[in-house]
Amino acid sequence: MHTIDIVQRAIDFIEEHLDEPLELEQIATAAAMSVPNLYRMFYAMTGHPVKEYIRKRRTSEAAYLLRSTDLPAIDIGFRCGFDSYQTFIKTFKRNTNLTPGLYRQTESIFSFERIGLKERVTYLEEREVSERYPEVRVIQLAPLKGFGYLHTADRENSLEEDALAIFRLHLKKCGIDPGQIRLFGWNVDLDQGSQRFGYQLAAVSDKAFLAGSPKLKPIELSGGLYAVARTPAGSGTVIIAAWNRLLSEWLPRSTFELGDHGFLEEYQQYGDKISRLKLYLPVRREQVVRTIEIVERPAVKVICFRAEDDDCVSRADNESIDWLSRNGFAGDSRLQLFMSCSFPPGESNTYEVFIAPPKGFVPFQEDKHRLSRLEGGLFACLTTGPYGMMTGALERIYRWIGSSADYELDGTRCWYAHYRVFEEQVSVECCVPISIRI
Repeated sequence: MHTIDIVQRAIDFIEEHLDEPLELEQIATAAAMSVPNLYRMFYAMTGHPVKEYIRKRRTSEAAYLLRSTDLPAIDIGFRCGFDSYQTFIKTFKRNTNLTPGLYRQTESIFSFERIGLKERVTYLEEREVSERYPEVRVIQLAPLKGFGYLHTADRENSLEEDALAIFRLHLKKCGIDPGQIRLFGWNVDLDQGSQRFGYQLAAVSDKAFLAGSPKLKPIELSGGLYAVARTPAGSGTVIIAAWNRLLSEWLPRSTFELGDHGFLEEYQQYGDKISRLKLYLPVRREQVVRTIEIVERPAVKVICFRAEDDDCVSRADNESIDWLSRNGFAGDSRLQLFMSCSFPPGESNTYEVFIAPPKGFVPFQEDKHRLSRLEGGLFACLTTGPYGMMTGALERIYRWIGSSADYELDGTRCWYAHYRVFEEQVSVECCVPISIRI
């Protein structure tokens, strides 16, 4: 049976039991697959983690009953499968931005229909990507002129916030109202070997450069082709998640690739406060059609750095960087670098960095617990750019496996990304373990 049919069977089971308590083990059993495979294949085929699909479908059913009946909201919540009234209110508000009571009083409509995979697979890529990411627009940004301020600091935390506060003060000293002009910012790599961090800000204006602060310098933005999305101004975690959605999810599914011009953030203001950001991802039309290849890979002995839950990426990255420094391997071209992480991303995430050391390397005693092995065998591989957590590339591979008549997912081995550098260009080969379908 093809994976499309198996996942559709999971969807059908969910729909039949939507108003009852649903455990992942039940759904996996009904679809004749393991829970980890259910997570991965359901997300790859539908674009939604299985728990999110259940929550949105229950919310959609509740929204219909709120609008079409006079039943009390608490009764509707239980009727639609929510385990408590508090859970119903929290989930409903997360999906609709309204409480059940307010939803009844407005003309807003929330609808999340049952997915039929046989209907979805015929969509063209352009249409599917635009429907899945309606907030992303590709634009041609014209060249812009203004005046800028380069902020430097010896720590990365709150770099952008501090830079923006100082820049706005400089603008006010020059008699410029920051709320009346466009503000852009981007990270800057300072001189090689510098331990400081840099963030460049630019105020775009048709007016000539106004003297008044030696910190402000004339600046030009070259413009170019960008994929643009908006995100609320808030914690760094929210903004990073929005960048990851653009870079590691939207970009690999689109017909574009990463451009050479710089990343930009535009600060959109309301009164004296930043209300939201526009993120500008530099892109260009994809030059090469990337195809999935079936490759036999050998096993690799590695040093493993694993972290879980909050800040798992930065913690694993920092541990691996510290290990490279302690062992004198920083910048050593003999090393091979690999990465793996939870797919699909969920409520409990893991992130692993693997380093294959040179032949004959003997680790220190305190590092022996890190010795591990990436299993070899048959893999479905897709080479792409270094796009964050590689979510988009992985989904593309998993969907290909799901529609293949010859191969199926091998759940006994883990997927990994292999980073390669050639002529100062970084490429990533995503490898998902498969076996021949019997």
